[in-house]
Amino acid sequence: MKTFFNILQKIINLKKHIYPDDIFELFLDNDIYSEYNKEYVIIRVLINLMYHKNKKANIQNYYLKNAKIKFSSLNSFINNSFFSKELKEQILNIFSKAQKTYYAFSKFAHLYRFKKYPIVVDTDLTLNTIEENNRNTFILLQNKSKYLFKIHDLVNIIENAIGNAPEFFSEPLWPKNPYNNQKFNMSTLYNIYFKMKSCDRLLSQLFHFFFLENFIVNKFTENYEIFIRENAIKKFVFNSPYTTLYLSTINMLKSNKFTRRLEINIDFPKEKLVEIFRPFLYYYYIINYGFKETEKFFNYKEILNNKLKNFYSYNKNFGRKIVKLTTYFGKVIKIERLFNTNHIGFHELYSPNIKSQIIYFNYINIVDTNNYTDNQNNNEINFNEDNNDADNDADNDADNDADADADADDAADNYADDDADNDADADDAADNYADDDADNDADADDADDNDADDDADDDDADNESDDDDETIMDNDTDSIS
Repeated sequence: MKTFFNILQKIINLKKHIYPDDIFELFLDNDIYSEYNKEYVIIRVLINLMYHKNKKANIQNYYLKNAKIKFSSLNSFINNSFFSKELKEQILNIFSKAQKTYYAFSKFAHLYRFKKYPIVVDTDLTLNTIEENNRNTFILLQNKSKYLFKIHDLVNIIENAIGNAPEFFSEPLWPKNPYNNQKFNMSTLYNIYFKMKSCDRLLSQLFHFFFLENFIVNKFTENYEIFIRENAIKKFVFNSPYTTLYLSTINMLKSNKFTRRLEINIDFPKEKLVEIFRPFLYYYYIINYGFKETEKFFNYKEILNNKLKNFYSYNKNFGRKIVKLTTYFGKVIKIERLFNTNHIGFHELYSPNIKSQIIYFNYINIVDTNNYTDNQNNNEINFNEDNNDADNDADNDADNDADADADADDAADNYADDDADNDADADDAADNYADDDADNDADADDADDNDADDDADDDDADNESDDDDETIMDNDTDSIS
């Protein structure tokens, strides 16, 4: 601010340049009375006003504070009704020349630093060498030193700071230089943002929102808290190791009425399970840790339920252990223990569009309640019909309804006749079936009688053979004696 005061006094050719410590110094300065000029007086008052506003200001941002003090002090003179139009124009011209000169010196100082400061860091965060003249390289000036960054690394550093959300509660931090832990100033953030827009990379949404709030952390937190939390959830789900997400994955599967039926073996690879369900887990975390009772909350809840249902329907044996035996000539020579991992990816699973369904069903209800005429089939509605035509259409509709009712009655009678004929045929079939059963029973009785006679004959034959055997044995006995 002192440089700007000196430039103002140099432009109006004041012999003695002052930097006031007290507002009463203006009236003790003899230079005003030796060379009286309205411009001198007003510039001196303007300087003192800016000085004391600077002391009382509570704005933390240095550049924003200086800009606000300068232009608010200038407006107090421009809007003063006691000053003539010519004097206001003179003051505005002097202020404009001072601003132009001030920024010219600032630009010159920046170029000097840019050329004279040594390069302290010329590698990225993975120790790869960075080319100073590359279009994706950003040169940061800090502490009379130059730090080379890839624009991608800088954006990640800024996103990690402003997207800070421990336990998913947004607490943005001011971005810092990772090599010296010093905060980026406002001009550096603006230069990084415009450098990012000129490079071949996607624009960071989080950084863009921070830019829209003029890099004011409190306003950014207040207006974009939902986005900060969802961004934190996304990074947590897709960047955390499987050991951190395994229990959450199991809880998600157990909380769904379809996937809770899956019998996942305890030896199923945890890393494989988490990688399969990471996209599902993101929706699960948004539902449980995001903001409730929002449209996105209900949509994500419905989508997750449908996706898990279709996942279960595709393979109900997912996660089970399979023992594969390899045999050779009936001997087991190899035993393999595999797991059923057959599944469809999250993005390939079908999920109905909730909004489209709501719109479609609303349309159907409107059509049903309006009772359009036959012209609805051709999507043409004639609004210029006369009342007579409308009456005729109504009569025709009534006749058609009557014909339809008559046809329906005839169809019902025919259906009843057919039912009666079918019943009669069924009775005849039942009688014939009963007669056949009776004949079969009689045949079965005859067969049983014949079997009984045969058994009796067999018994007689057996007795005769036994008598013959006894006779033979008696003969043998006699011969031995």
